[in-house]
Amino acid sequence: MRRRLDQAYLDKLDGKITEEFWTRKSSEWQAEEQQIHLAMQGLERANPDRMLDAVRTLELANKAHSLYLAQPPTEKAKLLKVVLSNCAIDAASVYPTYRKPFDMIFMRAKNEGWRARRESNPQPSA
Repeated sequence: MRRRLDQAYLDKLDGKITEEFWTRKSSEWQAEEQQIHLAMQGLERANPDRMLDAVRTLELANKAHSLYLAQPPTEKAKLLKVVLSNCAIDAASVYPTYRKPFDMIFMRAKNEGWRARRESNPQPSA
């Protein structure tokens, strides 16, 4: 934001933009800069327990499948209650509804697609 303001001011001095445009954009950018500053202050005062909860949630999301497979039925049920809020079932499939924040993780993973990496020892194609 600061760079934008500085560049726009130089453009104003060089006559590339009008005084009205400079005044309007300068006000908008200063307000946006203030919002960014307040958001950064909020992050600096973030609750460490909240960060720990976020880390634990991501770890659970990452390990949920292997945890589920390794647990006895009662623990599987507990894990499903933490991650899912409801499931719809038809003749062939189960359609889960995820609890927050697992719903956002699922949507991100679903929309991200597979990002295949190049192998460390690639073989020539046939």
